[in-house]
Amino acid sequence: MAGTLERRRRGDARDALAEALKSRLRAVPLDRVTVTQLTNDCGLTRQAFYYHFPDVRRLAEWVFETEVAARVRAYASELGWADGLVQLMRYMRDNRSSTLGVLGGLGRSGLERFLFDQMRPITESVMEQDGGGPVQAQDRILVVDFYTSAVLAVVLRWVADGMVEHPYRVVGDLEIMLHGAIRESVRRLNARATPHRLT
Repeated sequence: MAGTLERRRRGDARDALAEALKSRLRAVPLDRVTVTQLTNDCGLTRQAFYYHFPDVRRLAEWVFETEVAARVRAYASELGWADGLVQLMRYMRDNRSSTLGVLGGLGRSGLERFLFDQMRPITESVMEQDGGGPVQAQDRILVVDFYTSAVLAVVLRWVADGMVEHPYRVVGDLEIMLHGAIRESVRRLNARATPHRLT
């Protein structure tokens, strides 16, 4: 009973900090948000903040991960990869200020790594739905990383262009380009991995 209450209290504190951060990001960039501001906004102590997060940037990443990643993975596995990616992009667009605040605070390399990690499960889902991956483990990694990078490039361009184009249109174009492409890549990699016999 005490353990359950403690877990709920921890969750409440994290949620309160997340709401405070999202509210701040509507007005200022991530690098101008301080721990003191957030704790004052939600009535917590600095000690409570540091119990959960080492810094504001990690809180921002946690917000994005918990609000987006779990949802995206659920859609990607249950409804199909395209729905997962649409959900990710719609969230980013609907929460533009906090999304740009988080992404801006991560820096270019951090942004690419973070989004890559969010999109990789989607690409794995595409591969599984498209007949499964290559036989060899290193080829599976190659296929997933290659197509994740391709999708990531499209999403990064969409963000840089102001997230104007509707996510359904962007993802629809990706579906057209990816349709059959992963399966063909898998076929070729498996053919290369299979030793040819002389007849």
